[in-house]
Amino acid sequence: MRTYILRALALLLLLPVFAACASTAEAPKITTTYDKTYNFAGAHKIYIEPTSRTDPATITVSDAQIERIDSALSAELTRKGFQMVDSSGQADLLVTWNLIPKDPVKTDENASDCDGCDMTVVGGKRYSKGTLIVDIVDFMRNQPVWRSVLKTQLTADPGSAQADQAREAAAAAMFANFPPQ
Repeated sequence: MRTYILRALALLLLLPVFAACASTAEAPKITTTYDKTYNFAGAHKIYIEPTSRTDPATITVSDAQIERIDSALSAELTRKGFQMVDSSGQADLLVTWNLIPKDPVKTDENASDCDGCDMTVVGGKRYSKGTLIVDIVDFMRNQPVWRSVLKTQLTADPGSAQADQAREAAAAAMFANFPPQ
């Protein structure tokens, strides 16, 4: 009888722990690959390549979203001790990225009235799911030396503080093992 009471008491104490674990958000899925022969120790200056506005793959990404992604990536790289530079000629490494949106969630006919909204250039569709691919390219060889791929689902309004925190967390997760040791 005493053993039964102890087990029941232990179970009651552990239930909140199990509930907390079950209610936590699923971590973003990130894969990272890199050139194991590249010496990352010599790289200190990074330039984020501007996003092409003529490439059909980038037309679905708004100017506001480009700015927010660039800002999150730049902030994380700076936090990791890299110097962000103003031109590719000053850089040791170049950052390029591609966002592949998936599943539009709504159409807003008043997209022009939506300050800070994440509307696409064509059609006024907003995307909440997607894959962000970040490549780091060796400037001298013009070859990629590192890649991180993030598959995620955004739930907050694009211009909100919650979305900013989610972007910062995603950038930190993507660069968690950069530069490789």
